[in-house]
Amino acid sequence: MSALLQLNDKFMNQRTYVSLCKLDLKHAEKMLTWMTDPRVRDNIGLHRQVTLESTREWIARAQVDPMFSAWAIEFESNHVGNVVLDRIDEYLGSARLSIYLGEVLARGSGVGSAAMFKILQHGFETLHLYKIWLNVHERNATAIALYKKLGFVSEGALRGEFFLK
Repeated sequence: MSALLQLNDKFMNQRTYVSLCKLDLKHAEKMLTWMTDPRVRDNIGLHRQVTLESTREWIARAQVDPMFSAWAIEFESNHVGNVVLDRIDEYLGSARLSIYLGEVLARGSGVGSAAMFKILQHGFETLHLYKIWLNVHERNATAIALYKKLGFVSEGALRGEFFLK
């Protein structure tokens, strides 16, 4: 993975306006807005009703659970999405990654790429992970292209794992 991080240093220098900050309760209202947007909700496979209270509870759990590393993506000082490492397994040195950009204007601008690079760097260099994995629906070609560009490889297909309406 270090070769990937080295290769992308030049790429990242162009996107210094993207930062990650620890997810906090102040982010809950914006998250709720995104989770109720069908374009976001359906693409991340959310299948239950989300409330402000449940969003705050999730954030509070993520802040103290050692199996979580949850971050707000900030673009020009605005919260535009979230990126999360969860299911962190210190023994195996692995974690699951998930990301979404809730703000439409941030999509397709390189913000997701920069946030992915930063969370991968955090996972491998700070958390000393061996492997970061994710699930993506086969129809999400944009995300798959980004993941491949960042060095992810397909390890198989999980049939019926993810439902899209």
